[in-house]
Amino acid sequence: MKIKIILTFDYELPLGWVASYEKGLFEPGQHLLALANQLSVPIVLFADICSAIRFKAWDISYYDRFKSQIQTALRDNHDVQLHIHPHWMDSEFEHDKIIPSSKFALSDFKEDPNFSIDEIIRLAYTALHEMCREVDPGYRCLAFRAGGYNVEPASKTILNVLYDLGIRYESSVIKGLYQNYSFSKIDYRQAPGANYWKISKDGPLHEVTKSPSYLLEYPITSMPNNFLNILRRRMTKMRDRKNIQSRKYNNSGRGFQAISKKTSWINKIQMAWNPIVLSFDRDYMTLNMLDKIVNYNVKKFQHEKEIFLTVISHPKSMGKYHLNLMKDFVLLMKKKYGDDLSFVTYRSISDKNR
Repeated sequence: MKIKIILTFDYELPLGWVASYEKGLFEPGQHLLALANQLSVPIVLFADICSAIRFKAWDISYYDRFKSQIQTALRDNHDVQLHIHPHWMDSEFEHDKIIPSSKFALSDFKEDPNFSIDEIIRLAYTALHEMCREVDPGYRCLAFRAGGYNVEPASKTILNVLYDLGIRYESSVIKGLYQNYSFSKIDYRQAPGANYWKISKDGPLHEVTKSPSYLLEYPITSMPNNFLNILRRRMTKMRDRKNIQSRKYNNSGRGFQAISKKTSWINKIQMAWNPIVLSFDRDYMTLNMLDKIVNYNVKKFQHEKEIFLTVISHPKSMGKYHLNLMKDFVLLMKKKYGDDLSFVTYRSISDKNR
């Protein structure tokens, strides 16, 4: 079996409010790129391009810094792909402060009088292409991840536009994920158990298609949760609370959850069973836990010739602890799997399949 790991990072500001662009994105982004170069592994930045589009009018200093870091990533042979948080298109900026829109997902713009779903996607795609092709004339936008993993209920519209633009890879599904917030609702509990699968351009993401017009869904890697894991994590958080809290990176910002309505106890209980995700930016995450997630998936797909493991993290949440965790993970995987392991990007996957 060949194991192919895709190191993906949602390159975005805290979505509610941020006091410092540097702390909120660019400083951790710089540290991330430096570490990836040190480890000689390619990474994928899913760039929240809508923020750059809006800040080009609001505050050009953010736009210039965003563009510079994206282009640096490309020069260093990393990959940059499309990530859309559409709330930026309906947000406001007053007195150097962001006033976020209540519209969180692309589906929320289905009947918007100013920006349709189609217009937002095409605007974002074009802006990213133009930015990337300034330093890489051969750049191609091939992959998409929805903001907040949220594609439904407008998947037919969204996927058809992406397909029309030439995007062939999708990575918004976390098998088993359930979320029910006031601003976002997701249910991937019925997603296929496959390592990756074909999805129709008419959607939905969690159904396998035989249609000749398809995108490939590369889900974010996870493993199912259980009562024992939940209990252990709760006890660890209580026992090591100070240590875990000390790992947290202060990005000076507030996320959408901090400004959303309260979640009911029933939904909190349901979400407690959410899968354990392969990620570096959870403060409670350890190298042992990451290894367990990999082991679970390697065993599950042991009869396949190759498997893809997709890591998700966010530079805005990555401090010293999380970067060290990433370093230890990469070194462990290289040592453990040797020549059977490679770190890939959507661009290298596409180049191989052409």
